[in-house]
Amino acid sequence: TLFPYTTLFRSGKKVAHKTYERHVVLSQFFESIGVPPETATNDACKIEHVISDETFNAVKKLLRDK
Repeated sequence: TLFPYTTLFRSGKKVAHKTYERHVVLSQFFESIGVPPETATNDACKIEHVISDETFNAVKKLLRDK
């Protein structure tokens, strides 16, 4: 599980999984454009909470179509 010591309601799990997906995809995107892994991870942590669905979906599509 994503959070082994926490019980989340369905809505909380949905938010956690959405945030985790954003983190993974953004980290991959940043690394794909030459950002060092540690910096990519740190930047993804900051951005994953505020990026719009529209922009995130465009980044996801860009990586998928690569």
